[in-house]
Amino acid sequence: MLLAAGALVAGAAVAAIDDQITIGNTRVIVRTVIGSFEGDLRILQLEDDVYHNELIETEAESATQLVFLDETTLTLGPDSTVVLDSFVFDPDPSKAAFVMTATKGIFRFASGKLPKNAYRLHTPAATIGIRGTVLTLSVDPAVGESGEAVVKIALEEGEATIDVCGGGSLVVTAGQSIELAWDPTEPCASP
Repeated sequence: MLLAAGALVAGAAVAAIDDQITIGNTRVIVRTVIGSFEGDLRILQLEDDVYHNELIETEAESATQLVFLDETTLTLGPDSTVVLDSFVFDPDPSKAAFVMTATKGIFRFASGKLPKNAYRLHTPAATIGIRGTVLTLSVDPAVGESGEAVVKIALEEGEATIDVCGGGSLVVTAGQSIELAWDPTEPCASP
Protein backbone atom coordinates (compact mmCIF):
# COMPACT_ATOMS: atom_id res chain seq x y z
CA MET A 1 0.00 0.00 0.00
CA LEU A 2 2.86 2.39 0.80
CA LEU A 3 4.36 1.78 -2.66
CA ALA A 4 1.04 2.61 -4.32
CA ALA A 5 0.76 5.85 -2.30
CA GLY A 6 4.31 6.80 -3.35
CA ALA A 7 3.45 6.17 -6.99
CA LEU A 8 0.32 8.29 -6.63
CA VAL A 9 2.30 11.19 -5.16
CA ALA A 10 4.91 10.90 -7.92
CA GLY A 11 2.12 10.89 -10.53
CA ALA A 12 0.64 14.08 -9.04
CA ALA A 13 4.06 15.76 -9.21
CA VAL A 14 4.39 14.86 -12.88
CA ALA A 15 0.90 16.22 -13.58
CA ALA A 16 1.80 19.53 -11.87
CA ILE A 17 4.93 19.83 -14.03
CA ASP A 18 2.89 19.06 -17.16
CA ASP A 19 0.61 22.04 -16.39
CA GLN A 20 3.57 24.42 -16.56
CA ILE A 21 4.30 26.02 -19.91
CA THR A 22 8.05 26.04 -20.61
CA ILE A 23 9.11 29.27 -22.31
CA GLY A 24 12.90 29.10 -22.03
CA ASN A 25 15.72 28.07 -19.74
CA THR A 26 18.65 29.29 -17.70
CA ARG A 27 21.94 29.59 -19.56
CA VAL A 28 23.96 31.27 -16.81
CA ILE A 29 23.54 30.95 -13.04
CA VAL A 30 25.73 32.87 -10.60
CA ARG A 31 25.17 31.99 -6.94
CA THR A 32 21.50 31.94 -5.85
CA VAL A 33 18.64 32.40 -8.31
CA ILE A 34 15.11 31.58 -7.17
CA GLY A 35 12.10 30.67 -9.27
CA SER A 36 8.57 30.85 -7.88
CA PHE A 37 5.71 29.27 -9.80
CA GLU A 38 2.22 28.98 -8.32
CA GLY A 39 3.59 29.24 -4.79
CA ASP A 40 6.33 26.64 -5.25
CA LEU A 41 9.88 27.96 -4.69
CA ARG A 42 12.94 26.38 -6.25
CA ILE A 43 16.63 27.19 -6.58
CA LEU A 44 17.35 27.42 -10.30
CA GLN A 45 20.26 25.47 -11.74
CA LEU A 46 22.00 25.67 -15.11
CA GLU A 47 19.70 24.64 -18.00
CA ASP A 48 16.56 24.57 -15.81
CA ASP A 49 13.36 25.43 -17.64
CA VAL A 50 11.51 28.65 -16.81
CA TYR A 51 7.77 28.96 -17.13
CA HIS A 52 4.97 31.24 -18.23
CA ASN A 53 3.96 33.39 -15.24
CA GLU A 54 7.05 32.50 -13.15
CA LEU A 55 8.67 34.98 -10.76
CA ILE A 56 12.48 34.99 -11.05
CA GLU A 57 14.63 36.58 -8.31
CA THR A 58 18.36 36.94 -7.87
CA GLU A 59 19.96 37.42 -4.48
CA ALA A 60 22.87 39.72 -3.61
CA GLU A 61 25.97 38.93 -5.68
CA SER A 62 23.85 36.64 -7.88
CA ALA A 63 22.85 36.82 -11.54
CA THR A 64 21.28 34.78 -14.29
CA GLN A 65 20.73 34.78 -18.04
CA LEU A 66 17.53 33.34 -19.47
CA VAL A 67 17.16 32.36 -23.13
CA PHE A 68 13.63 32.00 -24.47
CA LEU A 69 12.27 29.78 -27.26
CA ASP A 70 12.57 32.60 -29.83
CA GLU A 71 16.21 33.31 -28.77
CA THR A 72 15.31 36.43 -26.77
CA THR A 73 17.82 36.82 -23.93
CA LEU A 74 17.18 38.39 -20.55
CA THR A 75 20.00 38.91 -18.06
CA LEU A 76 19.22 39.74 -14.43
CA GLY A 77 21.85 41.33 -12.20
CA PRO A 78 22.06 41.12 -8.39
CA ASP A 79 18.94 41.77 -6.28
CA SER A 80 16.62 41.71 -9.30
CA THR A 81 13.01 40.59 -9.63
CA VAL A 82 11.01 39.90 -12.79
CA VAL A 83 7.75 38.12 -13.61
CA LEU A 84 7.63 36.27 -16.94
CA ASP A 85 3.99 37.23 -17.54
CA SER A 86 3.40 35.80 -20.99
CA PHE A 87 5.28 34.20 -23.85
CA VAL A 88 3.68 32.91 -27.04
CA PHE A 89 5.94 31.65 -29.83
CA ASP A 90 3.48 31.07 -32.66
CA PRO A 91 3.97 30.90 -36.46
CA ASP A 92 0.99 33.28 -36.71
CA PRO A 93 2.61 36.69 -35.98
CA SER A 94 -0.68 38.10 -34.65
CA LYS A 95 -0.60 35.55 -31.79
CA ALA A 96 3.06 35.98 -30.77
CA ALA A 97 3.76 37.75 -27.47
CA PHE A 98 6.45 38.38 -24.87
CA VAL A 99 5.37 40.24 -21.73
CA MET A 100 7.41 40.65 -18.56
CA THR A 101 7.23 42.85 -15.47
CA ALA A 102 10.49 44.11 -13.95
CA THR A 103 9.96 45.38 -10.40
CA LYS A 104 13.48 45.69 -9.01
CA GLY A 105 17.09 45.44 -10.17
CA ILE A 106 19.12 45.70 -13.34
CA PHE A 107 18.40 43.86 -16.58
CA ARG A 108 19.78 43.49 -20.10
CA PHE A 109 17.23 42.54 -22.74
CA ALA A 110 17.89 41.48 -26.35
CA SER A 111 14.86 40.71 -28.48
CA GLY A 112 14.67 37.47 -30.43
CA LYS A 113 12.65 36.24 -33.40
CA LEU A 114 9.15 37.37 -32.42
CA PRO A 115 7.53 40.15 -34.47
CA LYS A 116 8.64 43.61 -33.36
CA ASN A 117 5.27 44.57 -31.90
CA ALA A 118 5.05 41.38 -29.76
CA TYR A 119 7.30 42.63 -26.91
CA ARG A 120 6.06 44.51 -23.83
CA LEU A 121 8.31 45.21 -20.84
CA HIS A 122 6.40 46.57 -17.86
CA THR A 123 8.04 48.63 -15.10
CA PRO A 124 6.45 50.58 -12.23
CA ALA A 125 6.92 53.84 -14.19
CA ALA A 126 6.31 52.85 -17.83
CA THR A 127 5.62 50.14 -20.38
CA ILE A 128 8.27 49.64 -23.04
CA GLY A 129 7.45 48.42 -26.53
CA ILE A 130 10.55 47.45 -28.46
CA ARG A 131 11.61 47.22 -32.11
CA GLY A 132 14.59 44.91 -32.67
CA THR A 133 16.12 46.13 -29.49
CA VAL A 134 18.99 45.58 -27.10
CA LEU A 135 18.54 47.62 -23.93
CA THR A 136 19.54 47.86 -20.30
CA LEU A 137 16.93 48.60 -17.70
CA SER A 138 17.34 49.58 -14.07
CA VAL A 139 14.44 49.64 -11.61
CA ASP A 140 15.24 51.17 -8.21
CA PRO A 141 12.17 51.04 -5.96
CA ALA A 142 14.06 52.40 -2.94
CA VAL A 143 12.60 55.66 -1.75
CA GLY A 144 15.20 58.43 -1.60
CA GLU A 145 15.08 61.82 0.06
CA SER A 146 12.76 63.13 -2.66
CA GLY A 147 10.31 60.27 -2.08
CA GLU A 148 10.68 59.07 -5.66
CA ALA A 149 11.88 55.80 -7.13
CA VAL A 150 13.67 55.61 -10.49
CA VAL A 151 13.55 53.59 -13.73
CA LYS A 152 16.45 54.03 -16.18
CA ILE A 153 16.29 52.77 -19.77
CA ALA A 154 19.30 52.83 -22.13
CA LEU A 155 19.15 51.54 -25.71
CA GLU A 156 22.16 49.89 -27.31
CA GLU A 157 20.36 48.89 -30.54
CA GLY A 158 16.95 49.39 -32.12
CA GLU A 159 14.11 51.56 -30.92
CA ALA A 160 11.70 51.62 -27.97
CA THR A 161 8.36 53.31 -27.48
CA ILE A 162 7.92 54.22 -23.84
CA ASP A 163 4.38 54.73 -22.55
CA VAL A 164 4.85 56.64 -19.31
CA CYS A 165 2.62 55.84 -16.36
CA GLY A 166 0.17 58.68 -15.94
CA GLY A 167 0.19 59.58 -19.64
CA GLY A 168 2.54 60.46 -22.43
CA SER A 169 4.62 58.47 -24.85
CA LEU A 170 8.07 58.92 -26.33
CA VAL A 171 10.45 57.11 -28.65
CA VAL A 172 14.04 56.33 -27.65
CA THR A 173 16.59 55.12 -30.23
CA ALA A 174 20.02 53.46 -30.10
CA GLY A 175 22.52 55.45 -28.05
CA GLN A 176 19.80 57.30 -26.11
CA SER A 177 18.65 56.81 -22.54
CA ILE A 178 15.90 58.08 -20.30
CA GLU A 179 15.33 58.27 -16.56
CA LEU A 180 11.80 58.21 -15.13
CA ALA A 181 10.85 58.90 -11.54
CA TRP A 182 7.65 57.75 -9.87
CA ASP A 183 6.01 57.93 -6.48
CA PRO A 184 5.98 54.34 -5.17
CA THR A 185 3.09 55.16 -2.82
CA GLU A 186 0.86 55.75 -5.87
CA PRO A 187 1.22 52.75 -8.17
CA CYS A 188 -0.40 53.22 -11.52
CA ALA A 189 -2.14 50.84 -13.84
CA SER A 190 -0.32 49.74 -16.97
CA PRO A 191 -0.52 52.50 -19.59
